[in-house]
Amino acid sequence: MEDSLINELSEHLAVCEEAYGLVQEENRVLNSSTPRDAYGHADRRKELLERVTGSMVRIKAHKALWGRLSPEERARNMDVSNLIKQNMDLIMKTVMLDRENEKLMFQHGMAPPDRLPSSRQNNPTAVAGMYQRHNV
Repeated sequence: MEDSLINELSEHLAVCEEAYGLVQEENRVLNSSTPRDAYGHADRRKELLERVTGSMVRIKAHKALWGRLSPEERARNMDVSNLIKQNMDLIMKTVMLDRENEKLMFQHGMAPPDRLPSSRQNNPTAVAGMYQRHNV
């Protein structure tokens, strides 16, 4: 069990490292003079997301077994604990940099339409009209 979990966590870490590299590249492009080139990574991003999802499913299969081990047994398997920590740290770094990239995309007017706030949100007349319609 331990060896297969170590293999799955190592593979997941490799995929997460690729994802972090992609997010770093997107950040470099968004901070360059040609930020719109960041859209060129959409296919690679989608493929990596599928791979991350697949590796997470495989890791979840081991989670129940790992959870049933006593704390002493888990403490003896420091390789697994270290890989879990490395994965978590890298995922957090990736999420934080991706949030920064989202902010840069908003600044460059590159936000997808479904992520933009509603125009009614900044229109007091529309809000007042909604209140009148629902107070009847």
